[in-house]
Amino acid sequence: MDKDTGTTYATAAQRGLLESRRRRPRRRRRPRARDWVVGIAAGSLMALIFGHGLVPEAQGAALVIESFLPWLGLVVVALLIVALLSRAWAGSIPAAAALVSWCLVFLPIMATGAGPASAAVASGETGSGWSVVTQNLRAGNPDASEAMEKLITSGADVVVLQELTGPTLERISPLMDRTFAYRQVSGTVGVWSRFPLSQGRPLALGLGWSRAMSMQLESPDGPVQLYAVHLPSVRPGKVGNRNSGLAKLSGIVEADPSPRLLVVGDFNAATTDRSFGPLLATLDDARSGFGFTWPASLPATRPDHILFRGFTSSGASVITTPGTDHLAAMAWLQPGAVRPTVSLNR
Repeated sequence: MDKDTGTTYATAAQRGLLESRRRRPRRRRRPRARDWVVGIAAGSLMALIFGHGLVPEAQGAALVIESFLPWLGLVVVALLIVALLSRAWAGSIPAAAALVSWCLVFLPIMATGAGPASAAVASGETGSGWSVVTQNLRAGNPDASEAMEKLITSGADVVVLQELTGPTLERISPLMDRTFAYRQVSGTVGVWSRFPLSQGRPLALGLGWSRAMSMQLESPDGPVQLYAVHLPSVRPGKVGNRNSGLAKLSGIVEADPSPRLLVVGDFNAATTDRSFGPLLATLDDARSGFGFTWPASLPATRPDHILFRGFTSSGASVITTPGTDHLAAMAWLQPGAVRPTVSLNR
């Protein structure tokens, strides 16, 4: 009789042990340390995206975060990639949620326009209506005349300048006055226009010299109240003068009954800055996408704005100009419905 050497018989005890192992539920893997690290980081980023207004202003933390808030998207993407590469599967869930949160807040802004600096002007694909451009010229800019040539070439109908020193004004005035029939200058702020300007007067927004003014602009769409502004500069931990100036400007705009109104210039505040919110409660911001304008060498935030009421924006762009540390912001405007004002004192 042949001997069977290929068959193994389990005892009853062994079969019972195997059966119990099959029936025993598998233990779920607990989140590892890397999951906790990624999850906490993702939660912190979501908190900043939605709750940046709660960050204390002490030591300039709020200023830095709110000025560069859109760039948190890169941090969120990097965090998600790290989570996936390190197989921190539990941590990747809050990282993905942080990315969705960023998209909800900033994708609508990115979708508002096209192309980066000067794309619209260079291609000739400008908007319809008439146009306004604002430029922080940089005090003492040796290339101021070349910068003005660039703005004139853009076809702008109204040019608003900041950091306009006396020597610079002397250099650019002949060129600008040949192109634009009207101008108003107060301190270091100036406006040149193809349309009539009148009733110019300086505004006190917190500094010892004039960096803001108001006037009436006779546009093709009728009278427009125009405010040309340069708010006080900011540094980490030193935002009091800027905040006070923004509050004063917001009060002036709220009290202005003009159906069509423009507030244009260097606000030293990004759209995401908490102190800029009251102006956005009554005015719209004309821009293309993020439209970053500062610093000119590598734009990362947008302190330059063209705010309006009683118009619609048919296009926007930014323009690189020689010798300046800001890109110029440009917008094309058409008449539109008047936006209801909102009382800041409610």
